[in-house]
Amino acid sequence: MAESTSKRLKPTDPEEATVVEDRISNLPDSLLCHILSFLTTKEAVVTSILSSRWTTLWTLVPKLDFDSNEFGEIFSSDEEEQSPNHQDQWNTNRYHFTFAHIVSRVWALRDRSRNNANPIKHFRLYWRSDSDPIHVDTWVRTAITPDLEELDLFISHPKPFNFPSTFFNYAKSLLVLKLNGKIVLNPPSSSFGFPSLKTVHLVNVRFANGNTFSKLLSCCPVLQNLYLQIYIRDRDNYFKIIVPTLKTLHLVFLRFWDCKLEINAPALEYLYCRGCSIEDILLGNLSNLLEADVTVDHDASKDYGKKIRDFIGALSNVKSLQLVSNLTECLCYATETDLPMFHNLTCLSIHIGCILWDVLLNLLHRAPNLAVLVFNTENVEWYNFDEEYTSIIVSMFYGDVPMCISSHLQTFHFKGFKGSTYELEFVEHILKTARFLKTMTVSSARMNSEEKVRVLKELLMFPRESRTCQVAFL
Repeated sequence: MAESTSKRLKPTDPEEATVVEDRISNLPDSLLCHILSFLTTKEAVVTSILSSRWTTLWTLVPKLDFDSNEFGEIFSSDEEEQSPNHQDQWNTNRYHFTFAHIVSRVWALRDRSRNNANPIKHFRLYWRSDSDPIHVDTWVRTAITPDLEELDLFISHPKPFNFPSTFFNYAKSLLVLKLNGKIVLNPPSSSFGFPSLKTVHLVNVRFANGNTFSKLLSCCPVLQNLYLQIYIRDRDNYFKIIVPTLKTLHLVFLRFWDCKLEINAPALEYLYCRGCSIEDILLGNLSNLLEADVTVDHDASKDYGKKIRDFIGALSNVKSLQLVSNLTECLCYATETDLPMFHNLTCLSIHIGCILWDVLLNLLHRAPNLAVLVFNTENVEWYNFDEEYTSIIVSMFYGDVPMCISSHLQTFHFKGFKGSTYELEFVEHILKTARFLKTMTVSSARMNSEEKVRVLKELLMFPRESRTCQVAFL
């Protein structure tokens, strides 16, 4: 039963007395713990100084959140500001506790106070300096229970940390797994798996052998979100992502050696991919894909014709497509008829490392319902090809104007505008032919305010097919 914490304040009027009740402290433990769960462990422990009602309340919170950077602030705080009632628990200045001391002390106080009556459901440990693998192993093993729902580790250490194999058999309620650092994963062959795990983030982790990644995925029958960012340090890496339930996939490969990638995820809705070669990536069933942001490495001396058609064909159902420069250059090998029809595509962002007008024109002809076009040339140096490019643009718009521009385009954004003649020609022809255009935005990081005003005036003088179009220069 919660103790009464009502306080009688000194009245400002002799004939008037005011009683203020501490309603928060009178809330049930379960609700107060829910409120404290939104705080870090450091902040939750600090609440213990409020009153005897709060002294051990933080030990009921089924969450532990430790960040070595946050606790580092304690070392520089004023010693005199520490509560004398909590010098034995939290006064890290006086005793110069290390991060490991602090975390171990919190574990001990929590276990002693409630005798493990409230198992941990969320455990987050960010040890950004050189961590102690013995302490990490102890804490992680302590947190691994059938009740654990979220595990989030960021470990910085010169030597790899072998992740406890018991984790793969006991964390039955796990929903979210986030691992960052030199963490070696090696699921046992007899692993029971994670029947509830939906989100996996793996950054810079290592796999014990070539089958480890596939074994890990096989442990996750309901996986929906996968974020994978790793260094390819060895030869013969083959990543098979064949997950029927997967909805979002974010892949970043930083490579010293080539790696092969196969994706077959019929429920996938979002795909982000960086660091693979067009030669080594195979896209299977992506029939529900809605948004893709992809690029691939390639050898400019090779003709990837069919490979590119198969790759881009797997993305043909998307509504939103972002093509980074490398993939755009790959599309030079494909003609308009080589590309699939993008009937669902409404938003296209194309980043080019060189002017590839044929690629842009081919894509626009194959996307009849495009409503948003972002043309990105940021961080690209142009040479003096104004006359050549201008003639290409003129022929492009005086020929068969893509249906999406004349009948559907509503938003056009030119990023990285540099003020050249052919760029102005391109913008002018968009304004002349886009009947339903609502916004035309041109942005440049290189022009000063006077140059922007001058270009904006010029843009405003161009004739517009759409009477409602608003033109802006950022």
